[in-house]
Amino acid sequence: MSGSGDWEHAEYQALMTRGRDAERAALICWTAAGLVAAVLLSWGIGAKSSSLMLPVIFASAFGYYATIHSRNQVRLIAGYVKEFVETQNGGPKWFTRLGHLEVVPGFNPSSDWAATLLVNAMVVAAVVFAWLYAAASPHGDLMAGITTGCGVGFAVHSVAETARLRRANPGAFWHQVRQGPMETPPERLTMTR
Repeated sequence: MSGSGDWEHAEYQALMTRGRDAERAALICWTAAGLVAAVLLSWGIGAKSSSLMLPVIFASAFGYYATIHSRNQVRLIAGYVKEFVETQNGGPKWFTRLGHLEVVPGFNPSSDWAATLLVNAMVVAAVVFAWLYAAASPHGDLMAGITTGCGVGFAVHSVAETARLRRANPGAFWHQVRQGPMETPPERLTMTR
């Protein structure tokens, strides 16, 4: 019969593997969507078509959302490991020590804001070229307007989503789960005249 340490080690390994796979999926989706968006942008510029700028925004958005979903999964896994695995004596302390390192001056981890700025730069380029080529194609103004609406909507949402993700503390979510539901005593009502 194996001890509980073996199960904890197996759980830790499975969580780390899942986090690594999520990071890999994020990188692949981000890279593929970025390449597709760049190719679509170059085709739209070559064809001088405002209609071909809308798929640039959709490809950029797909890559962004796949990346942000994967990063959220990785943060949840890190919070779980920090709360349940790294609190044990003698266990691994990677995420706990990484949290301490993030407050050291000069430490510059990769930021979600860089990805958000890159994707929004592609979206802004698509919107600008959509308006530049609007006069050259039939219904160009309509397509440029739709592209602008989608681009502005995506840009606002991506900034808000990145800010929300950066503010969230996944360790606190797991800490609430660890404590379980709390019962509150019923309020005592008094009648006043």
